[in-house]
Amino acid sequence: MELYENSLLKFEDGKTIRIIYNNRLSSIIYVVDMEAKRWPYSIAKGTILDLIEREGVSVLNDDPFHRHVIEQDLSKAERERRDFSWKIVGYVLEQVEKEEHIFITKYRELAINKAIAVFRVNYSTIKNYLTSYWKGGKVRNSLLPSYHLCGGKGQEKKANDRKRGKPGSNGSKQGINIDEKIKKYFKVGLNRYYYSAKQNSLRTAYELTVRDFFTTEEIDVTGKTVRVLKDSSKLPTYSQFLYWFKKFNDDKKEVSKRHGSRVYHQKYRGIIGNSTQDAGLGPATLWQTDSTPLDIHCVSSLNRNILVGKPLLHMVIDCYSRMIVGFSLSYESLNSYSGAMMALLNSMTPKKEFCKRYGIDMEDEWDVACIPQRIFTDRGELNGKQIEGAIEGLGISIQNSPPYFPQTKGIIESMFYHMTSRIKPHVDGVVNGNRVRERGEIDTRLKSNLSIEEVTAILIKCIIFYNNHHVIEEYPLTEQMLKQGIEKIPRKIWEFGLKNQKGQLRVLPYDVIRMHLLPTDSKGASITSKGVKFRKLLYASEFSLKNNWFQTARIKGSSKIKVWYNPRDLTNIYTLSEENHKFHKLTLVEHLMKYRNKGVEEVEQIIKYEKLMDSEAKERELREKIKLFDDIGKIVQEGQQKTEGQKDGTLSKTQKLKGMKENRRKERELQRQILQEQNVSLLEETETDEADNELDLFRKLQVLDGDDNE
Repeated sequence: MELYENSLLKFEDGKTIRIIYNNRLSSIIYVVDMEAKRWPYSIAKGTILDLIEREGVSVLNDDPFHRHVIEQDLSKAERERRDFSWKIVGYVLEQVEKEEHIFITKYRELAINKAIAVFRVNYSTIKNYLTSYWKGGKVRNSLLPSYHLCGGKGQEKKANDRKRGKPGSNGSKQGINIDEKIKKYFKVGLNRYYYSAKQNSLRTAYELTVRDFFTTEEIDVTGKTVRVLKDSSKLPTYSQFLYWFKKFNDDKKEVSKRHGSRVYHQKYRGIIGNSTQDAGLGPATLWQTDSTPLDIHCVSSLNRNILVGKPLLHMVIDCYSRMIVGFSLSYESLNSYSGAMMALLNSMTPKKEFCKRYGIDMEDEWDVACIPQRIFTDRGELNGKQIEGAIEGLGISIQNSPPYFPQTKGIIESMFYHMTSRIKPHVDGVVNGNRVRERGEIDTRLKSNLSIEEVTAILIKCIIFYNNHHVIEEYPLTEQMLKQGIEKIPRKIWEFGLKNQKGQLRVLPYDVIRMHLLPTDSKGASITSKGVKFRKLLYASEFSLKNNWFQTARIKGSSKIKVWYNPRDLTNIYTLSEENHKFHKLTLVEHLMKYRNKGVEEVEQIIKYEKLMDSEAKERELREKIKLFDDIGKIVQEGQQKTEGQKDGTLSKTQKLKGMKENRRKERELQRQILQEQNVSLLEETETDEADNELDLFRKLQVLDGDDNE
């Protein structure tokens, strides 16, 4: 059994430990006690495996110690505390030559003493930071302070007539209570006078704000209008202005507005990773990812007469073993964020159910599901604020290649060529490079006959073959590999690396991976009386029904909800529960199951196709309705003419209205008589037809008998 980094092990007595380091060469693992305040300690790997076999220890699938957070919901104080402690932890870890040394007392004490001298914090503080880092899964958010457990988060004291805060000394100016109106003045003043290219000082911005909002206009002795400052007891102080500036201020906005965006990106933007690191430590140390349009035109899975075009292929490769760890095929635009996220999600999660969705059953032919240490990419979809937070939340660093240097991503570039060369000979609708179509030659796009689902299934087959059977002739085997007779096959190299190299396979709960990598939408989803509406589809779950979401929406009106979704499959969407801060799944309602396993583009296509069909049907309905109106009009006109021709002008209104009950009885008898006569006539016709048929049959038999006699 393989023991992964970050796995949780629970003993019979309730004690829980987390594996934080696995020395594959010495069979020693280091663990941290999740309940006690003590340093990590070592355990023999064999001891743990023996306990697991005897069921003395169980491996936990869920991680109850991981805190799910949304970056935007964190306060500035929480982010500052986390980032400061993250900086200290990073510094301590940099002081040891090998990661394992941090668990050895003499090396650890030396590193901590250096950190104490640099950051001016005490020993206990650093110990708490390090143990929180290990207990929380070795990610940055494990160092968040526990403000969420404290009461009154984000609540401000109510204003009244009495001035809040410490009284001024020696009768100095106290200021005023700051309410929402005053805060709005401060924000307007900062935007006008501080966040500008004029680079006014904060004091100047304060003074100009006071001039705009805390003065009155009066007429002086010369008749001119002048600004007069309000009484000092009604003015905010500069200290108050500074206090609220620190609460409002965004460092990026400050630098960008005062010095320009280019200066921010050149001098102040955070740098994640570097391009000089390599994959020498083993599997999952460094992954490469990139995207390219697949040179195969596809048809719509809804209507194969519709040409959709070329899908976009995202791939993720493990640099050490050359194993393809994940991919995504979609109609997203080039350098798309969601396409890249789906490829990474596919790389970090099990593949069995994913392959089964495309009709491919497998066991362990593609069993890669782990978190890498670093991801190497170009300056495309993984370069931006949106992705930085997601990747950092998983404890991954990003290495960006320089622009216009595709040779730095040679592994992934060659993989695209390898995959397309495998597929092209067998499919239609292939784009043959930049070759100009000759006169009279059929456009290859018109030969397209595969949907994106079928191309995805082909890619899965090709990837499984590549990982398990393809020989990488140019792969440089090490001396140890040669001694053990390791074949140049990605899976063989991967397995060798797990047993012999220092690289660690790190795992995180599926909800954590999904939360950071799935695209989110906080404006397009809403709770309605019919279900959770998203992308014109409706969703529900047992949780939402138990908590009366839809009854509440019917009474109080719809409300927005933040959801996570998979652009390739809208069968389910996810939202974060306010009760336990865990994901819960919402599924398509029963009458919309025709959209099951369909992606965003396909759903939009189906809805568009249905609208087109409805439009055409409505047009035909209108034409037939006009004919109906004409037919009704003719019948009404004939009836009017007959009635007008038989009208008796001598009868009064009273005479006409008299005896309607008797008239109805007579008319009923008349209608019955007419119906009876029609039935008798029909019966006679039927009997005559039957008699004629019998006579014809008799004549035919006579003819046959005469022939026999001759």
